[in-house]
This record gives sequence, structure tokens and C-alpha cells, in this order.
Amino acid sequence: MRWPTSISKPASIGLSLVLASRGLWAAELATPLESVEREVCALYDAAKAAIVKVHAERPAPESDAFGPPAHHIGTGFFVTNDGVLLTSAAVVREGDTCWVEWHDKAFPARVRGRCDRTNLAVLQINAATPFLAPGDSDTIRVGSMVLTIGYPFDLPSSPVLGFIAGLDIRRGSTVFPTTHFRSTSHLSPGQAGSPMLNARGLVVGIALAAHLDDQSYALPINAAKRVYEDILRTGRVEFGWAGLEVGERSRALPEAGLVPPDLVVKQVFPGTPAAAAGFLPGDTLVRVGTNDVRSLADVLDPIFCRHSGDTVQFTVLRTNVQVQVALTFGKRPA
Repeated sequence: MRWPTSISKPASIGLSLVLASRGLWAAELATPLESVEREVCALYDAAKAAIVKVHAERPAPESDAFGPPAHHIGTGFFVTNDGVLLTSAAVVREGDTCWVEWHDKAFPARVRGRCDRTNLAVLQINAATPFLAPGDSDTIRVGSMVLTIGYPFDLPSSPVLGFIAGLDIRRGSTVFPTTHFRSTSHLSPGQAGSPMLNARGLVVGIALAAHLDDQSYALPINAAKRVYEDILRTGRVEFGWAGLEVGERSRALPEAGLVPPDLVVKQVFPGTPAAAAGFLPGDTLVRVGTNDVRSLADVLDPIFCRHSGDTVQFTVLRTNVQVQVALTFGKRPA
């Protein structure tokens, strides 16, 4: 019996693998998994030169003056060709001695600024560098495939393939300042600050929680840009401030059962921009600008990028009447 010299490729992936295991047309086969493997390897090879290991040392506390300095390791990535990079603020603090491990060399790094609210820090080294281009994180949805590249523990960089499992405004009792990506990527200590890439190799997020129950959280790159640009311009992040407390109020309709909760003004602090705008406790938020309010994210996301002096039109429901409230944000108190 002679082996066939020409035969069409099978349509079934399972049949393809069986035939390949028997030596039939193995050179011709390119299964979908092999295509994904090639793409992941190509994305990793193209991006890894712009991804670095970040080191930070801070002196021992005064109570232990003779103890060794604390040494923190994380991941960062260049965002400009002159050495500016992003990492997690949990890795570096103001006053830390920082350096970047890149191409088997140590480069002193200066902390340009950090933001505890978003857990993001901006560093810079004195070198010409490759950089990763940003994508549009607004295009990411549940099910999107992402590749996160970082330095697990104290090992070489490695890629982690995952999927977006949720677009979350909170984790447990913690409320994020803006929507975060929850992914299935299992990240290890040392990978905080890793870039999250889309299928085109563009940065769509920054992994800021190293490992949480086999999932990780990432700050969307569109939100990170707002923080990064403020830091480069002024050295600090200038978030707008309203001075009111918003909470959820559950409601149920007999014919529909549970429905999404209302977003209600719980407290307006005196002498604040919210008080000057005319907000009242009990106001139900209906719209922010032209966008309807259905969840907490509908309130926090559009105001995240606002600066002091920016004005946003709110529509609130007050005693069953819709009222327009123009809020001009102030400077967030220290």
C-alpha cells in the first residue's frame, strides 16, 4: 500500500490532529491553535524589547535603622522613544532609589510622578528607547483576547494569554475610580505594571493587581493616558472634585422583579462645587451629559477625565421632576 501523494485537508480540527499524529500531510497542516501560537509568539517577540524589569529600594524605617532597605520588583514598559515608562505605583514611591533592568544593564530611573488613586507611576531613564503604541481601550469588550507580558517573580519576561472576563467598577467593597478590565490572565508577583496588548499588539491596559483569585485587574489605557499626561505636564494628577457622595438605592417592581438600582445623591458637603451647583440629597441621577445613568460606571467613567474648571451638565430627578444641574469641578483637596 502506498501513502497518498495528494489529498485535500480535512475540515474537522479533531480529524486533522488524528491524521497528523499518523504522519499524514503533517507538513501541510496549520490548525487554528497553531495559528494562535504563531501570533502569540510574534506579538511577544515584537513587544518584549520595550518591556523592562523595574527595581525600587526604599530605606528601612527609622525604627529599624540598621535593617536592609526594602527591595521591590515589578514590570514597566516604554511609552516614548526618550525613556518614559509606565509601571505600578505599588512598585515605586516618591524618594525611592529606582533603576530599570533592560538589555542586561541597569539604568537609573527618575520618578516623574505617581498616582495612588489609580496605582500608576511614571518613570524615565536617560536613553533612546523603543516603545509600545497605545490602542483604544474603549473597543475592548467581554470576550476580547489579551496578551499580558511581564516579569514573574525574578524570572525573564513571559507572555500570559487571557480573555477579558468583565468590565468592573468595583471589586468587593472597593470601588475603582473608573472601570477596570478583569481578565482571566493568571499573573504572578513581579508582573504588576505589565502592558496588556490586544490582538494587534497595541496596549489596551496596564495590569495593576498582580494576582487575585486566578484573575487580574488592569487600568484601561485611555484612563492611563489621562494620568500620564497630567504627570508629564505638572508632576501630579489633577482630578476634578465635586464634593458629593453617591450611592445605589435598590428598587423592585411587582411586575418585573428586581431591576438595576437607582444612583442617588446621599450627601452634599457644604462649601463644595456640588453644593454650589445645587445638588440636593435624594436627587436621582438620570443623565451625565447626554449619557443615561444605569450603573455607577455611567457616573464615574465620564467624570474621571475631568479637570478643575470643567463643567458637566447633570440631569437629576427631584420629586418626580427632571432638573438640570451644571457642575463645575473644583480642585481635589489634599
